[in-house]
Amino acid sequence: MAPYRTTEREEAAEAPRDQGIVGDVIAQFADPLAFYRELVQNAIDAGSPAVHVSLAYDAGHVVVRVADRGGGMTRDILENQLLVLFRSTKEKDPTKIGKFGIGFTSVLATNPVLVVVSTVRDGKRLALHLRPDLTYELFDGGNATQAGTVVELELRITAEEAAAYARRSYEALEKWCRHAEVPVQFEANVPGLTTPLLGRIDRPFALDNALLEISATSPDDQLRVVVGIERDPRSYVGFFNRGLTLYETSTGLVGPLLSAKLKGGGLGHTLSRDNVRRDQHYDAALAFARELARTELPRIASTEQRAAAEAGDALRYAELAQALLATGLETSIDKWWVPLAVPTAGLRAMRVGEMPRPLRSVAQPTKLATAFAAANVPVALLPPDLTARLGAESLAEAFVRVEPIEPTPHDLTLVGELQQILEVCKRAPTRIELAELEGVHDTSLAISGGRQAARLLGDGDYVLARDAASQSPLGKFSRGTLVLNVRHALVVAARRSADPRVAASHLARVLLCGYGLLDAKRSERILARGLAALGIGGGT
Repeated sequence: MAPYRTTEREEAAEAPRDQGIVGDVIAQFADPLAFYRELVQNAIDAGSPAVHVSLAYDAGHVVVRVADRGGGMTRDILENQLLVLFRSTKEKDPTKIGKFGIGFTSVLATNPVLVVVSTVRDGKRLALHLRPDLTYELFDGGNATQAGTVVELELRITAEEAAAYARRSYEALEKWCRHAEVPVQFEANVPGLTTPLLGRIDRPFALDNALLEISATSPDDQLRVVVGIERDPRSYVGFFNRGLTLYETSTGLVGPLLSAKLKGGGLGHTLSRDNVRRDQHYDAALAFARELARTELPRIASTEQRAAAEAGDALRYAELAQALLATGLETSIDKWWVPLAVPTAGLRAMRVGEMPRPLRSVAQPTKLATAFAAANVPVALLPPDLTARLGAESLAEAFVRVEPIEPTPHDLTLVGELQQILEVCKRAPTRIELAELEGVHDTSLAISGGRQAARLLGDGDYVLARDAASQSPLGKFSRGTLVLNVRHALVVAARRSADPRVAASHLARVLLCGYGLLDAKRSERILARGLAALGIGGGT
């Protein structure tokens, strides 16, 4: 290639090439690797259908190569637009991202040994060699067929540092170009990488880890917004133009613990290139996002909540519920959908406002919940923390299910002996039965039972309210059915005892003591009854 323009310029540029001015501009790029964003941005603005970024290592240098198939540049664009601060062909084009002509200077932020720009337009190839001291040479490369531009940066990096630089480059591209409107391919083959680092940078315009999101386009089609809740709720808002990152913040601009991404041609960089201009486009974009969060996000949340509830997806339902409570979206609890522990009246989920009060819940499906469902009383399936937050009452803390068992001959002897001992003590119940208990009294030795006190009837078992089961069945004037819990350790031991008379005597003492009825006189009667049964002394 022959020199077309060397470091000795033939004519003065319209703006001074001052080392201090350029240095100040470069210093405004907070991230030295932001040059990737600027070069990808230029490629998109040039109409390239894709961008390819590659890194290679050669003799103490890493060569970064950004290639596109856009419209390319002419000599005039190179000299009087690309290389002169604050001049750009994009200045009068609202569809372009960079309007200040300073983006290309970012290639100097990494202190390259040499920057080479090879560009083809109208069948002509030009090559530009730019050095850190701001001198450059422009070469005529002859004829070419494929339009486009390749920018290469030669960086002095050791072999030991090459792999780390490649990874940082990948991360920088993900940060700045992850939603680029054209495919961005990355490839790095440098020392320290066991295999080449390959991958597509671009991905759909969506939240990174959305639990729930909704997207919409403004009426004039100039703005695209995604608003939602991420699985790890946080306040995040990102501003993008043509999919390239302008600015990201965690200050909750849209709502507490809500995330949003806003993409529009009206959004633009500040002069520093690391923020977004606060102008009418910015204000309109935020207003659109906030309205979407206020009106549409609760609607979508309700739809998703219902779907999770009806599908029995407990994990997703719990995630959605916790997120809605955390973000404080304006959704009335009465409008919430909750899953039912057992399908009731053909329904797997119901709105809270449509359920009977008080709202009952269980942490997992149980026979107790099944008994309620059989009586067409719905019971919500909720974890304990949500039960409290929704003002529900735990079913297992309010009711007990009694499931009588079929007694064995040994059980009949035990129960008969216990009945006689309690008769001697003048506190005999009307009936004694053995049963499995589920619910509020499932660890108790005994409860007051009987179907006459039942609130709900099942098939062979029955359900009692907490207060009814707590009453003494051994009262002086209000005796009832005594239900012994077959899972209680004392009952288990009594049923296994070789001598049911001794076991019954022990149970009688514990029962009377538990109901506050054991005194010296009754204790003597129990002892006398036991001795008589053994043929010792006389009974009372």
